[in-house]
Amino acid sequence: MTADEESPFLRSPPTPGSPVSDLERRRRSDRANKLVIYGSFVGVFLASADESLVISTWSSIASQFNRLSQGSWLLVAYNFGYCVSLPVYGTLSDIYGRKNVLLWAYFLFALGCLACGASGSLIQLILARVLAGLSGGGMVALVSIIITDLMPSNEVALFRGYANVVNVAGRSLGAPVGGFLIATLGWRWAFLGQLPLIIICIVVAYYGLPSSLNQSKTDSDQDNSRSRASDLDYGGIISLATAILILLFLIQSLSTAYDQPGLPYILASAFAIAITVFVLTEAYWARKPLIPLSLLKSSLGGFCVGQLLLITGRSALSSNMVPYFIRIEKVTDFLASFTYVVTAVGVSVGGLISGAIIKQIKQYKMMTVVAVVSTVLLSILIFIRYRNGCYTWELIYLFPSGLSNGILFSTQFIGMSLDAPKERLATSIGIYYLSQQLGFIVGPAASVAVVQRLFANRLSESLEGLGEKQCIGKVINHLRYSESLPERLQSIVRSSYLYGFQFVPL
Repeated sequence: MTADEESPFLRSPPTPGSPVSDLERRRRSDRANKLVIYGSFVGVFLASADESLVISTWSSIASQFNRLSQGSWLLVAYNFGYCVSLPVYGTLSDIYGRKNVLLWAYFLFALGCLACGASGSLIQLILARVLAGLSGGGMVALVSIIITDLMPSNEVALFRGYANVVNVAGRSLGAPVGGFLIATLGWRWAFLGQLPLIIICIVVAYYGLPSSLNQSKTDSDQDNSRSRASDLDYGGIISLATAILILLFLIQSLSTAYDQPGLPYILASAFAIAITVFVLTEAYWARKPLIPLSLLKSSLGGFCVGQLLLITGRSALSSNMVPYFIRIEKVTDFLASFTYVVTAVGVSVGGLISGAIIKQIKQYKMMTVVAVVSTVLLSILIFIRYRNGCYTWELIYLFPSGLSNGILFSTQFIGMSLDAPKERLATSIGIYYLSQQLGFIVGPAASVAVVQRLFANRLSESLEGLGEKQCIGKVINHLRYSESLPERLQSIVRSSYLYGFQFVPL
């Protein structure tokens, strides 16, 4: 039957061959299974909170290392690791067992948090964040798979909904918690403080998850197991990771390569080569492509482009809100981090409202149009009000902006689910989420690089005849350094930053 707006949005497919036998499932009480799932939600919360944790703290952390101009790497490091690892965990859990792979993800996350807290330089911290991101992808993805294995089919959608709520809560609370900790205990405790919770996750998974989850789907056939491992799209993963990494270096070079004007051209050529290798790998070499190109030729490609643009724009704005309010309004780190909470709450409310309305009217296209129009209008409003400075209370504009985004997230997911081939729905959802992660990487990196470049250029021009150019590096690399300058120079710094920031909302 052809899907339309009134078709069920997501059908729950049967799960034959589940690693948990029917006999063991009957022996294990529903209460025990639910407690284990609830315990695993702690890991989902941590992985999601870690994703937004540095949005409110990256500028302050980079300032402490006197590397604010390179601070955008902190914003994207976690998402880079998350994006690279996300497509791999499903296959690894099929080969080595859900429980084993989840435990390894928890262990690597703990190691990443410890390395973050002990970092002695910005580079060490960035690498530790990549490690945390590599494990964070598994902590979220594997719980969704385990829910399917442990819970009755009629409760799978319900518990996946709970997992999504926990995910949103983590992203919403990560930023203010990070802002609070950096203002009280210091940024290192924002990472070290997660260790007790991740230890709880390890204990719950080790003792709570059934041992049968360690039986891979291919235990009965070792040759088949090796075949599944060889089917993993290593070439696609490596070429995609390489392309993303080169893109990040390219974006960073646009803001820092003043004495190497040829570097961006070299990196742009390398990026084009990496993308070409990835496309050729997916089209002609991979047995099971990471991103089947045939799917992108369908409506899924349009939905993915829409998500990439939407997430890029939203994350570009949210990642610059904290330095904006600190530099322009001179608010505390905690209050500046509250800007992300306002947006995140708006996104959550928008998702809930749209879900309830769509459930009643069985249509989503009109809500999509309304959300797109309101998103554009609110972006113009923020552009007009923020470009020359604003009152602190005007951060409230971020709530309806987030609300519109939340409606779009909901309606676009539903539209994608209806249009995607039902036999390839899981793959389509994976590609859809991958496009979102790319947006979380590109948006902050590009926006911070552009703001820093324009800010530095305008600051250099404004201080040309004042003999104060020696302080430019300190102003750019330390968020609050300008507060120690004379009032006249503070005004120049403020106007220069507003010049660099003004087009971010658009």
